[in-house]
Amino acid sequence: MMPLTGVEIRGVSTAVPKRIAKVADYTVLSEQEREKFSAGTGIEERRIVAGNQCTSDLCILAAEDLLEKLQWDKSSVQALVMITQTGDHPVPATSIIIQHKLGLPKNCAAFDINLGCSSYPYGLAVLGSFMRTLGLQRALLLVGDVSSRLCSYNDKSAWPLFGDAGSATALELDDSAGPIHFDLNSDGSGKDAIIIASGGLASKSPATPENFAEMEVSAGIARNSSNLQLKGADIFSFAISAVPPSIKRCLGAADWSVADVDYFVLHQANKMINDFIRKKVGYDAGTALSTLKHYGNTSSVSIPLTLSASAEQLRQGGRMILSGFGVGLSWATCNVTLKPDTVLHLFETENVY
Repeated sequence: MMPLTGVEIRGVSTAVPKRIAKVADYTVLSEQEREKFSAGTGIEERRIVAGNQCTSDLCILAAEDLLEKLQWDKSSVQALVMITQTGDHPVPATSIIIQHKLGLPKNCAAFDINLGCSSYPYGLAVLGSFMRTLGLQRALLLVGDVSSRLCSYNDKSAWPLFGDAGSATALELDDSAGPIHFDLNSDGSGKDAIIIASGGLASKSPATPENFAEMEVSAGIARNSSNLQLKGADIFSFAISAVPPSIKRCLGAADWSVADVDYFVLHQANKMINDFIRKKVGYDAGTALSTLKHYGNTSSVSIPLTLSASAEQLRQGGRMILSGFGVGLSWATCNVTLKPDTVLHLFETENVY
């Protein structure tokens, strides 16, 4: 496993909507079910976009915030990669729209990646390698999703899980940066575990009026085929079996022991899954950062959101294992070492571009 070298994370900024959706107010679940749900998932509330606020709005604001804090001239940004499964339009790529709205130069390479919960390690690998290969000094990795728009309010298996957010990560070439090792994996045989069965005109199951008719699947679960569908038992089994070996492989490649790691930052799937992974790998609960309680499962953006939300705790930097897993099925782990006073910021917004 060859490491990525000479690429430094300068900062992470994350924007969340102001609108709060509390599990306690979700009447599709009974009071007893709501208490059981929060105990098992760790989720008490999430942030949900309102009106016409989109993924791009959140990511643009996060990028503007980060560029200002780093005092980077926009003309110095040479690449922008956007990872999302809730882009503004089927065509064109959301990254190119953002390049224009941010006022980045026309020689800034911009492209989208369609990936979910494993996005952050994959994004660091793709953009970091791109920068090293082409000698691009500065770049932005944007990761975000508005997953609430994909879920039926009447689907208790999905609606209370997902929150919305958008993030920006600034990367810069720096020969003094520590090596980053990656463990990247995929298994399309499990695609049905997390899926939207129908969609745009070019999809395998094109959108039709019939596809938008909501149907009751079981008690408390009603949705249409254009809504997100989850198979919770399959996801749980996959996560607790696939993720611990990935983390251990990454630790081995970096020549780190569990004791060498200051913080483990997992995709914020749910508390039960993350607790199982922690126990299998063998790290202490005090080293596990979490944002589930207030932000829920934010899909692709859960790792950068958790970094941003932990700014005070991470002021001195440290060694970290980042691991994302989910839709695809896809899972990925990497090791990073954040320098002291790396810019980390989380803020809320109602703004729309």
